[in-house]
Amino acid sequence: MRKRLGFFFWLAVVYLVVLAVAAVFADVLPIKDPAETFPGTSKQGPSLSHWFGNDGVGRDVFSRVIYGAQVSLVISTVGTLLALIIGGLLGMVSGYYSSRVDRWLTATLNASLVIPPLILFLALVLFLDGEAKRRIFILVFTFVLLSIAPIARVVRAATLSWAGQDFVLAARTLGARDGRVLFREILPNVAPSFVSYSLIIMAGLIVVEGSVAFLGLSVPPPTPTWGDMINKGRTNLDVAAHISLMPAIVMFVTVLALNFVGDKLQQYFEPRESVL
Repeated sequence: MRKRLGFFFWLAVVYLVVLAVAAVFADVLPIKDPAETFPGTSKQGPSLSHWFGNDGVGRDVFSRVIYGAQVSLVISTVGTLLALIIGGLLGMVSGYYSSRVDRWLTATLNASLVIPPLILFLALVLFLDGEAKRRIFILVFTFVLLSIAPIARVVRAATLSWAGQDFVLAARTLGARDGRVLFREILPNVAPSFVSYSLIIMAGLIVVEGSVAFLGLSVPPPTPTWGDMINKGRTNLDVAAHISLMPAIVMFVTVLALNFVGDKLQQYFEPRESVL
């Protein structure tokens, strides 16, 4: 009997959907301008007019958290989707062709795992430093490079297990082309594995982007980012902890929700895979 996803799964999904919608439509929502300063509200705590309080110069923390979600979600989503397409394709090819192709791809993927993420990003920043759009491109490009190998390894393992199933062998015996076997027979069965795993990758990319922003290497001001907000508020932890605490809580809950949804989806599809 298939497991139920449960209340907390749907609660996490609702949270992620609300956050994504708020980030996408932040410009039309009735929230304050993230760059606007409100005189006399510097370091003011949460209130009815400023739900998350105000930062050191009087800007509304809630609106900055919402606009900061745009950077984190865009970078992590685009990076994950591109890595999912490239890594998924490489993993399927590597798992399906158990030959020299598999050995070459596996060696290449394993070699890419030893690249230090921060050093790679710093190297790209030094050569391609610039405006916000260019910095976002650098972040996405780096995250794609770092995410391809983990996704490809998961897809390869799933492909290896499905490539030996009777219905796949029957399709090959009947003369089906490799492309048809891969995309019509194997892909629908391995998709649950790497789609659920991609949510965990996405959560990891949000953490990495936050860490990079904390170091001041993400999107430059005045664009708000969660990591930068946490960094800027750490000097006021003793008198205005909410400046760092609010974006940190939102980041934590977002990462937790993505990991929880990914784990639940993986567990949800396991019974079907074992039965087949």
